[in-house]
Amino acid sequence: MSVTFECHSLLAMDEHQLRQLERQHKLRVKTGCETCRARRVKCDETKPECLRCTKTGRKCEGYKHVNTARHVSPSTAASYRNSAFLVVPQKPTSPSIPKPPTRSLSPDAMENRSFYFFQTHTLPKWTEFFDSDLWSQKIMQLSHTEPAIKHGILALSTMHERFENTSPVFTSTSNDFAFVQYSRAVKHSNDLLRAHSQGRVDVEKVLIACIIFTCYENLAGNYRAANMHLRNGLRILNQHKRGVAPEAPTESQGSIGDVLYRFDLQAMTFSDNTSPYEYGFDNPPDVPQIPAIYTTNSDARNDLVALMRCMMWVSGIANINLNATDNPIWLRIYMQVVTLFDPWERAFDLYQRSMPPHEQGDPKIYAGNTLLKMSLIMTRIIIAAGAGSRTEMAWDTFKDSFKTIVDLAETLPVLTAHLPPVSPEASTPPSGNSTPQPPSSRHRSIAPNPATPSVPSPTGSASTTVFSPNTSPTAPLATSPSDTASYPVSKRKPASFSPSFELSPIVPLFVTACRCRDPVLRRRAITILMNCRRREGVWDSVGAAMVALQCIKLEEGMDPGIELGADHWLPITTKCRDSSSVEERKRVQDVFVSVNMADRQIGVNYLMRSGDAFDRYVKF
Repeated sequence: MSVTFECHSLLAMDEHQLRQLERQHKLRVKTGCETCRARRVKCDETKPECLRCTKTGRKCEGYKHVNTARHVSPSTAASYRNSAFLVVPQKPTSPSIPKPPTRSLSPDAMENRSFYFFQTHTLPKWTEFFDSDLWSQKIMQLSHTEPAIKHGILALSTMHERFENTSPVFTSTSNDFAFVQYSRAVKHSNDLLRAHSQGRVDVEKVLIACIIFTCYENLAGNYRAANMHLRNGLRILNQHKRGVAPEAPTESQGSIGDVLYRFDLQAMTFSDNTSPYEYGFDNPPDVPQIPAIYTTNSDARNDLVALMRCMMWVSGIANINLNATDNPIWLRIYMQVVTLFDPWERAFDLYQRSMPPHEQGDPKIYAGNTLLKMSLIMTRIIIAAGAGSRTEMAWDTFKDSFKTIVDLAETLPVLTAHLPPVSPEASTPPSGNSTPQPPSSRHRSIAPNPATPSVPSPTGSASTTVFSPNTSPTAPLATSPSDTASYPVSKRKPASFSPSFELSPIVPLFVTACRCRDPVLRRRAITILMNCRRREGVWDSVGAAMVALQCIKLEEGMDPGIELGADHWLPITTKCRDSSSVEERKRVQDVFVSVNMADRQIGVNYLMRSGDAFDRYVKF
């Protein structure tokens, strides 16, 4: 590939023209003396010898590469005056490969180290199920030019690394690195908002800042603040969509919207009592248009998330408004969404059948497809069972569907890499006085697609909340260890921690552990949650497992102090052989939580079908 430059003398260009050329082409290369360039350190560029070399006793080799500037194009000459990377617009003769973002972000060594950790550890786990140009390209590029995004990324990276290590996640000192970076990000975001209001900054940068702040606050467990950032982001997005022509939004704006909608779905499925989800008619979710066939699983994911948001919205509105069915907005969305899950499944099945061979063997694509199947099955179960609004026994019909969710989860290395291989005979229900052990959890990198059982089509407008949005449980929430007994998590933890803000595999497993009363299946779900150690937005796998664990103990009449056995397996009692052993009145109807992330504690209130309520206080 050849590059032709227009030949002018550097001397013929004045300072203003050079500046214009730099801005036009974003021209940047590394500068400094030969010695500093070879050492890859910042040079002070003192002539004829830099002070960095002379003060440390090194020989400064001068600026030979700069002396050639008079004999090259004005584009190249201008680039010597700007210190980063060179991008020259050209007409390629072959497909171009985007240059990956540089690892160097700042003169500060700690900031560079944190940025490198984000690139090499956080970002791969952020995109473990689906590729994301928004994160791997757009956000990484903006981190070099927008201080709010840069410092937000560094704060996120630091929080992730602390979860990976044994060091405290939260500190109270004002010079804490994560806190300092986040404070700087918030300060610069105010400048970003001001510039946007004056028309000097596009909406994308503002929305990306909202995304990063939501991620940080969710990871820190500050759900009220995370909810505020999310609501602001959705409000700004809706205002922008109303103010532009339908064809005006860019591809990146669509990707940003999809991320915010996934965050919104997470908030719908999990409501901490400090940040209940607010359902209203003013901003109803958009009903997607389902194509005949999907071309990527990312598109299928976006539409499934949209359908799930509609379902959750319809249910949430109906729970708080007895006259919801008379509202034309509610009725329109309900009538549309109940008919679209079948077309989505057909389009997704056609996509899977038409995948080229190289995609069929791609672990990430398989993982993403598997996650979508788990979410679809869970959604169909919730709708068909009426979310237990009439009777908790309705969930028992879907044992085979719950089993498929767990089977699918056990084919995902990201969920089961820490599970031990055990003999498959151990998964059988107890007989006599035998005590079953954990079932086999040996995963496959590429597993055949298990058949998804047929589940009845959506009928009725049942409650589908996972953690109830109602903030007034029958009994008060446990708020401190003195309120009730504290149940510690097992000391054995996986070696790594996975933060993710994708469609969550935690939710289907949590629903299975709480709503499937089969003693083996719900324990298999608990074991996966305990061993994978994940944070997905507001969801924490260990926290969800501990909440579900106490639910199982209550329903099966177990001592609440019984601890998990080897590899986080809860022993099965002889008096609970199958789901029919759990009577209706002994079943948990609703769960209310109050999370204290700093102390890794959850206050939980379990509302039973009998009307009784029990408080539990768990550590995770």
